[in-house]
Amino acid sequence: MATKENDNVESIPIESGPQRHESDFRMDPDNLDAEMAKVPLFMSQLPEEENETLAALQSLVYDGTPEEIAENFKNQGNDCFKAGKFKYKDAIGFYTRALDTECKDMKIMEACYANRAAVNLELGNYGKVLRDCAKCLELNPKNVKALYRSARGLFQLDRPDEAYDCCEHALAVDPDNQPVRALQAKIQQRQQVLAKRLQEKQDKERKEREAKQKMEQAFEQRRIRMDVQDKAMRDAANIQYDPDTDIMSWPVFFLYPEYKESDYIQQFDENNTFQDHLDVILEHPAPWDQHHVYTPDNVQVYFENNQGLHPSLIKVGNKLPLAKILALDQYVITNGVPSFIILPKVGAFKDEFLAKYKKNKK
Repeated sequence: MATKENDNVESIPIESGPQRHESDFRMDPDNLDAEMAKVPLFMSQLPEEENETLAALQSLVYDGTPEEIAENFKNQGNDCFKAGKFKYKDAIGFYTRALDTECKDMKIMEACYANRAAVNLELGNYGKVLRDCAKCLELNPKNVKALYRSARGLFQLDRPDEAYDCCEHALAVDPDNQPVRALQAKIQQRQQVLAKRLQEKQDKERKEREAKQKMEQAFEQRRIRMDVQDKAMRDAANIQYDPDTDIMSWPVFFLYPEYKESDYIQQFDENNTFQDHLDVILEHPAPWDQHHVYTPDNVQVYFENNQGLHPSLIKVGNKLPLAKILALDQYVITNGVPSFIILPKVGAFKDEFLAKYKKNKK
């Protein structure tokens, strides 16, 4: 058996081999992670079985007066906040536990509300920031930190007028507070941007109202008649009116019932004649007009008159302007867009088509 000797110390035998005694506190080197997890300092989650050491440590957290307990939680929250963003949720937890105590020291409660607001501000939880600041200001209306953090939260929520008001209250308490003054300057810039946008929006709405009123007056002056049910369609239609020149342009359909085809004229100046557009549209034969019947000089314009018991067709002079036809008592705009029927001057189809209307009239 080996011995260690010293002149001043009695020799103590050192056990070796299979007879050596193992300590009850020795960790299993083959399962070190699991063993470490049993130690309260290194626990990542609470154990299922009862742990006397952990229970003892937990009991120490609530050892003392409510004020001492709240102060302890507040300090732990401060430490977590200083540790950075990875500890922010822990900081919120500690401040919350402090606020849940029966602490009667309102200074501690005030600080916890203000500090929890600071953490939530970093996390972008602006609603929670405002609620905590409101609680803090109930305890102390002159808490500059709570006023400042309220202003920051309101600014992020794009409520600059309220944010500016918070800054005003903060500066009433601390006129030389530079962070508050810097924030107030940013808020003023935002207020100016929003005020400009609001003014532009109001100007646009006013111009639209005025243009609509002038359009309505132009309709009345021209005796334009429109199906009441189609008023919404009329508003959506691309009707252009220039109040300076007092000229209205219309979208117009030319319908060719023989071939079930149509042409859409996006802007038909009310002073232009039908012939003006027919000359352009029918200058070259349409793909569907294989016999080249629909030419500018060989077509006639009609519109359907739905007034009375039976519809009828009314012939329009090709050289008449659009405005003159739209002003007729017999012409009512339907579907929001004026429509006209184009027929050849002669031919079997024209005769059959007109005959149907004459038959319905009898």
